[in-house]
Amino acid sequence: MPRQARQSRPQLVCVLADNSGSMSGEKARAATQGIQEMVMECQSRGPAGPDRSYFKILLIQFSGSAAVDPNCDMTPARKIDPDLLKISGDGIDGTNITAAFQLALDRLRPYMASLQEHPERTDHPLPLVILFSDGEHNVSSVPPPSSVADQIKKLSLDGESIVITAAGVSMGNDQPDEKTLRNVASPECYVHISNAQVLSKFISSVGSSGASRAKDVAAVIKTVQ
Repeated sequence: MPRQARQSRPQLVCVLADNSGSMSGEKARAATQGIQEMVMECQSRGPAGPDRSYFKILLIQFSGSAAVDPNCDMTPARKIDPDLLKISGDGIDGTNITAAFQLALDRLRPYMASLQEHPERTDHPLPLVILFSDGEHNVSSVPPPSSVADQIKKLSLDGESIVITAAGVSMGNDQPDEKTLRNVASPECYVHISNAQVLSKFISSVGSSGASRAKDVAAVIKTVQ
């Protein structure tokens, strides 16, 4: 049986959002819409009540550095105001995918340790990491993104590992770093996105899917392409 989210065992969804300057305009608007719709979909799951969230959200925005959105800091979905969430595409100093992964890893390590003692451990969903970017990782002073992504994918619960899904956003003249994004993604969990509608749908559908296994995430990705 697949692991399933419940109010007593909510799934943590970690969104790593490229906020570099090349994401401005249509891409940023699509990403914002996707994240807001994802949160609303997560809020709709399960019985009514502000304290009955089936999901928690961690939103990390990155450009040359990375930062956690204070509105989504491993926050129960029903305690998030979607209207406060926005990707602006106004980041500076490049695209540092490593920084985003490192910040996620710093949050995921203690979280995964806490799940080892959870009374519903065998049914508890694993965190899901969603990354989207439209540019090349271009900060040479840090380890390659794959080295940190591999550490995240080694975090496990009962032998099952965290899944990373990555989207390369190609709209206009900007080209994603597909080699890097394919390397960091779990098997069959990379997707190439060439229009705004698909970007929004990818974020909202995958983020609210409740999937913990790579094959289940891959199945959701196929429905949005």
